[in-house]
Amino acid sequence: MRKVLYYSAILLSLSILNSCKKAKTPTPVPPPVVVTEENIAFTIDPDPGTATASASSGTYTFNVNVSSKVPSAGVKVDLTTKKDSDNFLLDSKTIESSTASIAISTGTLAAGTLYNVSVVVTSKSKATNTATKTFKVARK
Repeated sequence: MRKVLYYSAILLSLSILNSCKKAKTPTPVPPPVVVTEENIAFTIDPDPGTATASASSGTYTFNVNVSSKVPSAGVKVDLTTKKDSDNFLLDSKTIESSTASIAISTGTLAAGTLYNVSVVVTSKSKATNTATKTFKVARK
């Protein structure tokens, strides 16, 4: 009988101790980090502005300088050079970069011909983040 009372007291103590434990509160999960990109902005150096750029050799070389913060995945620069008279595609190229300054040159330009050059800079991580500049170039 003593053993029964002894074991009953132990079981009662254990059940009281177990019922007094606090329920664990789950650790809240932090919200995912959303990285926002600056809108792409860039300049062309030398800047032809609204004037026609002049190529002294067979190609026209210039720099695309990304003035906004370069996205962590980098940018893609699409360059197309077309004849102004008939929109004939002379050259098209894509350059990927993670730096703010990208050197680019057009395809071979014919003397006395006017060309339209289009430069499109796009974020590699967000395809809708893009900027475009166009200018004209002629070989002397």
